[in-house]
This record gives sequence, C-alpha cells and structure tokens, in this order.
Amino acid sequence: MGPSSRPTPSKVLALGAHPDDIELGCGGSLARFRDEGSELHSAVFSTCGDETPADSKLRAREYAVAAKSLGVKRPVVYGFPNRELPEHRHKIMREMERLQEDLGPDLVLIPFLEDPHQDHETVARAAIRTFRRRETILQFEILRYGSHTFTPSLFIDITGTLDRKLDALRRYKSQFGRRAYFDEESFRSLARTRGAQSGYSYAEGFVVYKMFW
Repeated sequence: MGPSSRPTPSKVLALGAHPDDIELGCGGSLARFRDEGSELHSAVFSTCGDETPADSKLRAREYAVAAKSLGVKRPVVYGFPNRELPEHRHKIMREMERLQEDLGPDLVLIPFLEDPHQDHETVARAAIRTFRRRETILQFEILRYGSHTFTPSLFIDITGTLDRKLDALRRYKSQFGRRAYFDEESFRSLARTRGAQSGYSYAEGFVVYKMFW
C-alpha cells in the first residue's frame, strides 16, 4: 500500500496485550506513519512480568523505550495480570474509552480477533466494542501466536522502515534468547514473506475490520 493509495491518518493508536506485541505486529507501519506525519500513541494492558515486580518494571521500561524509538508520543502501560485479561475485560474497555476520549484516533491497530492467545483476543474484542465511531480498525498478526486463519487483506510496505522495527525489537533485551521465535531472522523472514505476497521487498499484513476513507 503506497502513500498515493490511502490518506495519512492524523492520529494512530496501537493496542497490545503485552510489551512487544505492537512492535511485532505493526512496528514497521508505525514508523512509516510517523514519517508521513501521523501522531502515534500506544497502550499495552499487561507487563507480562510473571516472575517478580522487578521483571514487570523491566518489561514496562523496555516497552517505553521501544515505543519511543518508533516515534510514539505517549506509550501507556497498564498493570492487568498476565493471562488473566479475559477476567478484566470490562475494566480494559473503560481504559480504552478513556483513550478514545482523550486521543480521538482515526486509525486503531489491534491484535487479530482470532488470535489463540486469550489476552490478545480479549484486547481485540474489547477494542471493536469500544471504537465504534468512524475509526479505521486494522488487525495485526503476532509472530508465534498468529492463528493459521490469519489471511491479510491489506499490506503496508515497510521496506524503508524495517530496520527501525528491528531496532525497536532489540530494545527487548530480556526476550532475546528466551523464545525460539524472538530473533531478528524470524522477524525479517515474516516481513519478507508478507512482502513476497504483496509485491514489496518487506511488508506487514493486516486484516481489515472496518475502514473509512
């Protein structure tokens, strides 16, 4: 998708369940939107710090640094318990309503509605119930947790911003080496695959939930 084929969103809000969800799913697109003049905001609803309070603080710091490296103006992190977001969906919706009122985004990026991780699905479903105005909503895929049913209906060329996406993901030093999929080769491979599907060198894929022009 090139700049001549779509309007540049004024305000973009990216929502994730955990630190790194957003960078994995749409980090390259966020960097591109920033280059085009969009104001970026993001929020995650759990620090995913399962071990100690120090671990939670570390993940929150990594998220803030990664988000700001992409140009996010105000990265927000909430402290809902990891893997228990379904039990807090009403509170999560209230926080989203505040974000909607405070920011007034015209583009909202969310996890895939059919993502098999319960926290990702909860954030996605809370978002579509909250953002019912004239906001475009695009669903992104999260490596490893992406469902086999994820079939992109929209591609954004991130050839010029892939390196910034990778740089943002490197900020999650606590995650490299801990998970088999969390390495630069995996990130680049997925972007190359989506690029091959769309005619770009590198791309991110999205499923359109609703779109306004």
